[in-house]
Formats: sequence, C-alpha cells, structure tokens
Amino acid sequence: MKSSARFPILLIFVCSVSFFSCVPIETPQKEERVFWKQSLSFPEGLIRAKEINGKLYAASEIRIYSEATLWGINKYSDLSPFLPDNFLYRLPISDKHMATIKPDELILMPLGKPFEEDALVLKMKDIDPGFFGFNQIVSRYGDQIGIDPKGNVLVPYQGPKNTGEWKYTPSFLWLKTAVIDGKVEILEQKLIKEEFFDNWVSIYGLKVFENFMRVTIANKTFDFDQNGNMELRFESYTKSVQVGNEIITFAGDGWETFPLKVYKSDLSGKNPELIGTYNSGQIFKEDRSRLGIFDDNISSINETIVLIERGSIFRLSMSNKAIRLLPLDKVGLKGANVTSISLLDNSTVFVTTGCEATDKNCSGGYYKPLDKFLPPR
Repeated sequence: MKSSARFPILLIFVCSVSFFSCVPIETPQKEERVFWKQSLSFPEGLIRAKEINGKLYAASEIRIYSEATLWGINKYSDLSPFLPDNFLYRLPISDKHMATIKPDELILMPLGKPFEEDALVLKMKDIDPGFFGFNQIVSRYGDQIGIDPKGNVLVPYQGPKNTGEWKYTPSFLWLKTAVIDGKVEILEQKLIKEEFFDNWVSIYGLKVFENFMRVTIANKTFDFDQNGNMELRFESYTKSVQVGNEIITFAGDGWETFPLKVYKSDLSGKNPELIGTYNSGQIFKEDRSRLGIFDDNISSINETIVLIERGSIFRLSMSNKAIRLLPLDKVGLKGANVTSISLLDNSTVFVTTGCEATDKNCSGGYYKPLDKFLPPR
C-alpha cells in the first residue's frame, strides 16, 4: 500500500521537473557598448564648444563656428587676421561678440562679422598708458578673455598699479558692451588695479559663469560681478563648476596639497558653504593631482561632475567620506585629445578634440547619447 501511494506523488514530481526543464530560462542580456561617433562637420581640431540658448557654438584656434551642427556643413568666421602669433590664447565663445587680441590691441566684433570695417579696435595704451602686455594665463583649457551672457568683457593685462610704480601683478579692463545696429559699442569702461599682491604673481585660471567671472591669481580666487566689482572669494587655489543651481568649488592651499575642501554656493558665487574636507586617505593621489592641475578641466553633464584629461573622461563620485574619479567608457576616442565636453539639447554628449600630433585622430569632435554616457549608479 505504501509503495502504491507513493507512485502518484513520484509521477507528479517527475512531470513537474520535466515541464520546468522545458521552459527556457531567460538570462539577462549584456548591454551593448555604444561607441563614440566622430562628427565630420568640423574640418579641424576644436578647442572648445558650448550650447547657448539651444544652439551650438564652437571654436578652433583661429575660427568661430556659430549655430553649428554635428551632422552637416558648418559656416565659420576666420579670425586669423586679428590674432597674434605664438600666443597661448583661447577664443572666447559668445552668442553676441567675437573678441581677439594683438600685442597691444583688443578687438571686438559682432558675431559672424570678421571684417575690418566691423571691428572695434581698442588701443590698450590709450586706455592705460602703463600697459605692458596681455597676461598669458597658465592653462590649456581656461579662458584668456571673459565674455559673459550679458556682453560684459573682462581682459587681464600687465601694467603698473600706480604711475611710476612697476609691479608684476595683473590689472583688468572691464567693459559693458552691446551690439547696436550691427556694431559693438562700449556702454561703460573700468580699469581694475589688483591690490592684493606685492610680489610676482600669475593668473592660473579665468572662468565665466552666468552671473560672475572667477579668476585665480597666485593662491587667491576672486570674483568679478556684472558691474565690474572685484571681490576676494577664497584664500586658496580653486577649481569651480556649475552643477544644477549651485556652484561647486574645490579649494586647496596648493595644487596637490591636502586637505582638499569642497564648497557650494548659489549661482551668484557668494557666501560659499563648506560641504566637505578630504585628507590623503580619502582621495587617491592621482585623483587629487587631476583635480589640482591648472586646467579648467571639469564640467557638469546632467548634474554629474565630469573631468577630462587628454584622451580620458572621468566621473566624479563624492560622499562625506571620499572622493573618487571613475573612468568612463572611451571606446571610439582612441588617439583623440579631448579639449572640452558639453551636453547638447539635454540628450547628446559632445566632446571636442584637438590636434597635438599629426598621426592622431583629431578632427572636430565626437558624440554619443546621454543615456549611454553615464553608467547606472
């Protein structure tokens, strides 16, 4: 009886095993890697790009591409007749102006009109008789001239603080400008004489934000507001980036020293609040070096801080315990020297690439969808 009673149970078990063994087991598919695609719309290496009011603007060493596209032929303004020789200079991007410098001239032009008859040429010695030369900012990526969204222009130069008193510290020309009837006009002009240093100092970075411009001089950081007022913001070297509605700033006593302090402020840049202090055990030495070099190499993509370094791109991960720079996929970027990174139309990540060697791939830039750029967290 026991044997016969067990038989139906055994039969059910065998049938169940047979049934489930016939049902295919789905295995999760490995997500296919998406390569960076090269944009062939730019016939040369680019040094930067920026989206302004939904339109793409890009710059090479001598040209400005306005209202550009990644998929068609782009028109450009050739500024080489207005540029100096052998000067470490990065063309500023604006949707209103084009700005260049020659050894003793500042030249402003309406966007898209690189013609002598449209150029406003300012002789610097007429503005400041003590003008000695333009400052050559120590940075591969940072600006040499700042132009903010409202047309304010900030130009660092070398000149004495006072008549007859020579000190190798930077001075600044600040201009409020507008394009009226196709011509650049100066609405207000101000000379700003730096008063914080008595010794030989250099400018290590100039970065334009929507409401201010931030300049690092020696081991101090200053902000210039939209009225041309200069204010000491940090008693340290800094590197700043806008993330959403905040300005995030990394600050230190030296470019690779500890601790590394992190601040946040609103979009005015004022009243920074300390949000983290990180010592050598909380950030790798290599990552501290990447965050500390002179270059303005950090950006925000979809409210995530990313850092570029030659052919590599990193995502910054920050908690109250540690900071890490995590390498991102660069398949397709082999041989490319990345010079800037930006988000277009909230959907496409675009990197510009420069030309440092003739045997490397350097035309224009590369792009990929935003949803394939950052890995899931």
